Amino acid sequence: MKKFAYFLFFLVFIANYSYSQGELEALKYSRNELYGTARSMAMGNAFGALGGDITGVSINPAGIGVYRSSEVMGTMGFQQNRAKVGDINRSVDDFNLHNLGFVGYFPLRNDVMPMINFGFSYNRQKTFNNEINAVGNGASRMIDYIVDRTNGANNGRGIDPNLLLVGEDLPDPFVDQPWLSVLAYNSKLMFPQSGNNNFYDPLNTNNETPLQEIILSERGYIDNYDFTFGTTINNVLNVGMALTISDINHSLYTDFLEDFKSGGYTLNNEIITNGAGVGAKFGVIYRPINSIRLGLAYHTPTWYSMSEIYKASIDDDLGAYVTDPNYKKGRTYSAKFTNHYDLKTPDKWVLSGAAVLGSNFILSVDYELTDYTNMKLSVPSGAYSNKNWYDIDNSYIKEDFKVASTVRVGTEYRFTPQFSGRLGYAWIQNPYNSDFSKAGDSSVSGSNTIYRMEGDTQYFTGGLGYRFNKNFYADFALVYQTQEDQLYPFPNLYAYNGDTRGELVIDASPFTLKNTSVRGLLTLGYRF
Repeated sequence: MKKFAYFLFFLVFIANYSYSQGELEALKYSRNELYGTARSMAMGNAFGALGGDITGVSINPAGIGVYRSSEVMGTMGFQQNRAKVGDINRSVDDFNLHNLGFVGYFPLRNDVMPMINFGFSYNRQKTFNNEINAVGNGASRMIDYIVDRTNGANNGRGIDPNLLLVGEDLPDPFVDQPWLSVLAYNSKLMFPQSGNNNFYDPLNTNNETPLQEIILSERGYIDNYDFTFGTTINNVLNVGMALTISDINHSLYTDFLEDFKSGGYTLNNEIITNGAGVGAKFGVIYRPINSIRLGLAYHTPTWYSMSEIYKASIDDDLGAYVTDPNYKKGRTYSAKFTNHYDLKTPDKWVLSGAAVLGSNFILSVDYELTDYTNMKLSVPSGAYSNKNWYDIDNSYIKEDFKVASTVRVGTEYRFTPQFSGRLGYAWIQNPYNSDFSKAGDSSVSGSNTIYRMEGDTQYFTGGLGYRFNKNFYADFALVYQTQEDQLYPFPNLYAYNGDTRGELVIDASPFTLKNTSVRGLLTLGYRF
């Protein structure tokens, strides 16, 4: 052990509310996947106007008014996520409960409102199970990126090197100064300029181009719990509403390595995030004629209370390049910190239409609209911190994101009264402003600079259903998901003239990341 940052209690307390989140964290917990029962997934999740399925009820709570009996059901699923960068493949397998639900049917013996139904559903809305490995030679070094960020700190006035030292008697540098600057300075990746100590030069590595490597491991989930009630009016208009409770559990471990001919270093980050949130859903389904159903649903934002534990370190072995005779290879690492913040996800609208032709064929379409500029980060109520802390992050959100669309299409054909076949497709648009997506200059928080610019997502789905009798049924679905991202080791940096991007100063040379996922789902249900 070469170096360690010691911190006083009251400074750690301040740090609880001082570590800034960014636009990438907001997006990570706001963008969803397809989820639900095997029947719904086999039909591309296009269930907003159909109802009669617990996932359809989660998309549009008015769907609970379609039920004419009570039901209990559950879905188990196997999932394999695969990430490919160049010739390197990494995969993660997962077997879990994906869906669980109950609907209670309560007849009222009333011609206008013949029943009122109540329901509960659990859905694994998103998983974060990924292993990613990328290796290549970038156009710019991480060292240069860190120096550029450090020299531009404090409105271009740089940073006093005394504030970057770690030690028992100094102020907490992870509160007052950028994490990367502190870690890099104490690992000899940069040095004060001669005659201008507040500015820095990068370590001289004899113009060698380093081999860069990203190792990323991610685990976690977003779970939703819906409590729904609804009814039908004159057997023409279904109405419903739901209270939603959401739960986030997410862990991220990253290593970024730069290896030169005679040495190198590794930047490590560990972040564990938990959150709980609440929201609501409202919906209607209208049947102008018996074979046509039109649906409209509104999902409010989810208001999350978030907490995270994080730490970072750099392992350095740069003796061949460092001129300081007292240099020894070793490790610089932070203490373990806890941070709290609030997150508001964007609201969404879901427009749906379905044709139910006789008792054999169903065609259903959903169109979903989500305005990602409405994401918002904020300081928790009562926190000891500046209430305007996240203003710059929220301004980036407004500038860098856009309104994004999701289209879901599904069909079902009943070959016999017991046996059905299903097909579906879904497309989820990426949420980035086109200029931001091309520029790749995202604002990152803390010392974890690795991030993804996510592409459009496509789902190809299919499945089978079988009714053993009037009560018991089983559904199976197979879901193939594909998405191509740009994986950045750190953001691009530009020379700016006001708000206009100029010359590219730091070229991150992103990797192309190809993500695929295969899911097999089995739903068992009982109606009574």
